[in-house]
Amino acid sequence: MEPSETFLIKVFGNEYSVRADADADHVSRVAAIVDRKMKEIDRQFGSSTVARTAVLASINLVDEHLKETKATEERVGKRLGVLIEKLDNVL
Repeated sequence: MEPSETFLIKVFGNEYSVRADADADHVSRVAAIVDRKMKEIDRQFGSSTVARTAVLASINLVDEHLKETKATEERVGKRLGVLIEKLDNVL
């Protein structure tokens, strides 16, 4: 694992100093995704505080991640099923 580095990021108009075991490009990409989601939530709901916007954005991001993970698992499962069936036919 790489040693932690400190990065300065800007999310939802605020600057944060964060430590990460990743490169600057990865940290910037993560910050950009969070920033974009917080702005989207703010436009949709007009949340009253940064904390509320951050919580709603986090919930949305985790929901999207879990749905994508489930879809990927289902695709892999189907593909494995097809491959197992082909192996069974060969053997």
